[in-house]
Amino acid sequence: MSISGPARPPGHKAKIRRRRIVAGVVAVVVIVLVIGAVGALAGWFGKSKAADKTAAAPSAAKTAANSRAAALTSLGAWPTFGNTPGNTRANTAVSSTLPFNTLWTANTGGLIELPPVIGAGRVVVANYGYGLAYDLHTGARLWKRALGSRMAASPALTGLPNTPSAGQPQRVIFANQVGDVYALDPATGAQIWKVSLGSSVETSPLVIGDGVFVGTRAGEIVRISLTSHQIVWQDAVAGSVKGAIADAGSHIVVGNYGGQIEALDPSNGAVVWRTTAPSGYYSGSGRFYGAAAVAGGQVFAGNTNGAVLGINASTGAINWTAVTGGYVYSSPAVADGLVFLGSYDHNLYAFNTQNGRIVWHRDMGAPISGSPSVIGNMVWIATLGATAASGHLYALDARTGALDLTRQNGRYAAPVAVQGIIVAPGLDEITALTPS
Repeated sequence: MSISGPARPPGHKAKIRRRRIVAGVVAVVVIVLVIGAVGALAGWFGKSKAADKTAAAPSAAKTAANSRAAALTSLGAWPTFGNTPGNTRANTAVSSTLPFNTLWTANTGGLIELPPVIGAGRVVVANYGYGLAYDLHTGARLWKRALGSRMAASPALTGLPNTPSAGQPQRVIFANQVGDVYALDPATGAQIWKVSLGSSVETSPLVIGDGVFVGTRAGEIVRISLTSHQIVWQDAVAGSVKGAIADAGSHIVVGNYGGQIEALDPSNGAVVWRTTAPSGYYSGSGRFYGAAAVAGGQVFAGNTNGAVLGINASTGAINWTAVTGGYVYSSPAVADGLVFLGSYDHNLYAFNTQNGRIVWHRDMGAPISGSPSVIGNMVWIATLGATAASGHLYALDARTGALDLTRQNGRYAAPVAVQGIIVAPGLDEITALTPS
């Protein structure tokens, strides 16, 4: 007699198969999740280099080398055109609380095309023929020095604490349109030395340690020793250089009239990388008139073809391109993840630094030729206007573009600032404002 178990209900074998299938699927899912977690921690699944247009995170060594370009600034000084070594034209730590009160106004007797600089209790400015210094707190003129020709560049102050030339002799460096670079005593205006380059200099000097870097209309980048006042090296680039040179940590960066941005070794002028601008609103690679700015491992620059670029500071690869509706002569200001640039299409733009997306833009009613600056939570800009008298100076909320302030006297240059005092240039005068 055979012995058998209880009879199986109909469909029993099918249920077993379904259970086995479910168990298998669960096991596979668990394995995939485990592999995914390990892979994520190990960085196996990053985006492909071909698809990812954002700048790669710099190595620790590059981060250390580049920190100087972004971090060095001082509440007591705005020592160069770009303030920071990277030309970011920003100091968000300075108060900019409305309303502003006028502390003093001084007439320079000539057109001011580029902003003044501030350091050691002095405001130093170049007009079309002279260098002048004023007491920061009273506006009293300290000295005036004829410098042989018109000037279209901001001066630079050297040797100040918390700046790239800290520990070097304190000088004020001017450059003029016949190609002379002067070093003056900032206390008296007395000439210490002069170097003649033979071609117009319209770049505001960048000073790193002992090196004074300028570009010429003839298309050369020149390094002059601050202490020996001798030319250390000079190298040709693809076209005239009008904008200030920026410090990118391990190299310096500059645009030219050949439509290229170049990175050079500051010790010898050797080319590190070279990038040509793509076409923008206008065809061709255009010209880089304004300065480049360096922040967060990227180089930012506007082009006369209307394009605005975000470039990997280490490699020169273009991370993103944005397009405005007009020429961009403006140099960037960079702060809090935004790049600010003015265009001849009348708009002041705020771009996202990571992808070039327009965060906001505002029609200012006239072309913008000069460069913005960021002071506290405000971005300032001057409009060109149809006539000299019709240019204005504006301050806007940097995050939203809301208009906070309008001043009648403006055309080319935006203000500079130290803690407690904002110095606003007009056509031929400078005004010190105190936040409330």
